[in-house]
Amino acid sequence: MNKHGFFIKKVQVEGGSKEIRSARFRRGLNVIYGPSDTGKTLIYQCIDYMLGSSKRPKDMSIPEIEGYSLCKLEIESFNGDTFLLERALKGGDIKLYDKDNNLVDTLKIKNDKKSEKKTISDFLLELCNIESKEIRKNNDAQKQMLYFQDISKYFLIDEETIIIDKSPISIKPDRGFNASATFEKNVFKFLLTGEDDSAIITLLKKDEVANKTGKVQLYDELITQLELDLKDIDYEKIDEEIEKLNEKIESFRESYLTSSLEFKKYDKEKKVLFKKISLNESNLINLNEILTRSNILKKQYISDIERLKGTIEASQGLSLITTTSCPICTGTVEETVNIEELINATSVEIQKTTLLLKELESSSKIYLSEQNELNQSIVQDKKHYEEVIVKIQNQLSEVLAQISNKIKKYTSKKEELSKIKTLKEKLDSYREEKDKIEKIIKNDKASKKTSNYDELTVVLLNPIITLIKNILVEMKFDNIDNKNIGFSEELLDFSVGEKNRKAFGKGYRAILYAVFVISLLEYFRTKPYQIGFTMIDSPLNPYKEDEKKDDGVVPINLGEQFYRYLYNNIKNEQVILIENTEVPIDIKEDINYIVFDKLNGFLPNVSGV
Repeated sequence: MNKHGFFIKKVQVEGGSKEIRSARFRRGLNVIYGPSDTGKTLIYQCIDYMLGSSKRPKDMSIPEIEGYSLCKLEIESFNGDTFLLERALKGGDIKLYDKDNNLVDTLKIKNDKKSEKKTISDFLLELCNIESKEIRKNNDAQKQMLYFQDISKYFLIDEETIIIDKSPISIKPDRGFNASATFEKNVFKFLLTGEDDSAIITLLKKDEVANKTGKVQLYDELITQLELDLKDIDYEKIDEEIEKLNEKIESFRESYLTSSLEFKKYDKEKKVLFKKISLNESNLINLNEILTRSNILKKQYISDIERLKGTIEASQGLSLITTTSCPICTGTVEETVNIEELINATSVEIQKTTLLLKELESSSKIYLSEQNELNQSIVQDKKHYEEVIVKIQNQLSEVLAQISNKIKKYTSKKEELSKIKTLKEKLDSYREEKDKIEKIIKNDKASKKTSNYDELTVVLLNPIITLIKNILVEMKFDNIDNKNIGFSEELLDFSVGEKNRKAFGKGYRAILYAVFVISLLEYFRTKPYQIGFTMIDSPLNPYKEDEKKDDGVVPINLGEQFYRYLYNNIKNEQVILIENTEVPIDIKEDINYIVFDKLNGFLPNVSGV
């Protein structure tokens, strides 16, 4: 049993506070029965719309659907996976939910090859095992991708198409552009064979040939110029020379690195010496300042001692004077200062100042010693500093400059050789591209002379013709045992006896069209791909029991026999018929029989009619 394809489980419309309306389906035969204006065709339009059609349900303007805004379609793959598709009735993309109502993806409606987002076509073709197929659209072998809408016309048949007097193979799909007849035939050929046209080489158009010829001429000019530029050059030795230069450059770089390390060592020593000299000179300035202040303080101490000694001498002189009367006022002179105490205090002060002077002189000696050491150190360090400077400038810098110049010299030579090598590679590339284009042009010319594509022939249609004959025989279609079923490659349609399908009345055309669709459904059972269901709107409605044909009377039970055939032979796949022709009583209970009337259709009757 084929594990690819899918079938419809439920179609549903919702909107705000409106009553949810739905129709449920199952595998096997499903019949939606009822008179006109009960919403049967709206179900077809909703299913077609949910499977990616750009056409909104055209019954959107009727009063019954006012307020409904959302359509949902539940499908099940033949692998048992259930999905729910949801789309606004006003248009837009489709939301995809899994069986647990988790949003899986948002599927784009427009088939845009530039977009990386998944489309409804991608999703449905994946279920049918028909992904990424290319179909030839003209005799130049130009191809275009196969979309779901290109094959949906073979299993979604509306009430206008079912009676059409044109080929059921070449009906244009709903894909947004007018597909060519070649494309339509090749789509059907793919469905019969399973082989697409991706392996066919696309032929060049006239402007493409002219463009490629111009490129060949341009490459000729570039190649000629490069060959002149590279004349008399031994290409085989270029890589060898470059390798030798690389070795020399690397050797010089190692020498440069060694000298550079030595340079850095002396440079570091220079910086240390400079820092040390600067610090010592700063310390020397501080010491000179201290010694200057020490000399000033020393002079002050000596002056203080001399002054204090003078005070003692004066006090001793006063102690020798006898107390008498004042020579001016004759008053008695009283002694107000204790001379002895003054002399003692002054002596103590002299001792303190003398001690401070000695301490100052002792400190000055230390400072002078430090000053001498700093001077010597500065002189020695400056001498060493100068030697380091000379070493850096006269030896290391010159060595580094020499090595650097050699590196530049060999690098420059290497670059010249590398440019030559690049030009040679360009030359080879141009020659290769020119050869490719010339080969394409040559193959294109040969292909145009010998183009012989597989066409849609009677041989390929034989399995379908056999199935159609078997179905018509079981339906007891109009003395079919004595007639052949054929196929016209010119009309792309099959015939019954000597009469092409399009020559029958619309009732017979509708039934024969339906038989063709059912034969495809059965044919896919043996293929590694499958659609899985078909939906046909009014295949029996145009048929009238008393319709006259050129060669006899139409059997009155043909409609019943069509129902019985589907009931007996469609079990695993799904067929959905929209009809107002009665189903035989004996099979009603065993099929999914949905009956609508004027008061209770797919949508509630708001008009009361």
